[in-house]
Amino acid sequence: MHKRTATATAILLFFVTLLMTSCVEAVKESQKIILENQKPPLEGKFFPIESQGIRLFLPKEFKKLSKSEYLERIDTIEDSLTVGLENERLRNLYRSGHEIFLFQHISSGSILSMIPTDYFKFNKADAQIILNQIRYTHDEINALTGVIFNKQEARFFETKEAQVFKAIYQVIIPETAAEFNKQVYFVSFNKKSFALTLETPFVVDFDPYLEKIRIL
Repeated sequence: MHKRTATATAILLFFVTLLMTSCVEAVKESQKIILENQKPPLEGKFFPIESQGIRLFLPKEFKKLSKSEYLERIDTIEDSLTVGLENERLRNLYRSGHEIFLFQHISSGSILSMIPTDYFKFNKADAQIILNQIRYTHDEINALTGVIFNKQEARFFETKEAQVFKAIYQVIIPETAAEFNKQVYFVSFNKKSFALTLETPFVVDFDPYLEKIRIL
């Protein structure tokens, strides 16, 4: 049995904090092929992140945002508490030296962020650590701001080549009665690891887009 390294655990905890600031049953290959053939084609386009060798597949209405464009968007939010939390999160991220890639869905205002990290292969026990840290971070934010996080789903699944952790939360801001959905993913595949968050005003199924991500 391989020992879990302190470095891998530290990476997991670090990225959970930045971002918030049931295993899938196997099916026979023949059943999978039938189901895939019944699905309508997934519409979207690839957004290459050349420096990372990653190509995200997103709905075509998304556009990539620069850091300055995203900060301008944040400044338009009326809730000063949300603005302060997000600015602090970004400051911590940039101070860490890690890159962040931001995308906005034009019509809905949904925001997707991707943070590459050092490669680490994780397991179900690590996924539980991630979930616990998310809960701890949410409790801290709730104590400071009153923002409520309702967990809708949390699961870990893997194949021979990939490991994926996914969690979905309903986020409620009592001061403004605003609500949105937040999906958090940690992915390790083909010797690369990255974290994704997707914030949307309604529930969406992002898994099909995640499956189409290409890592070079």
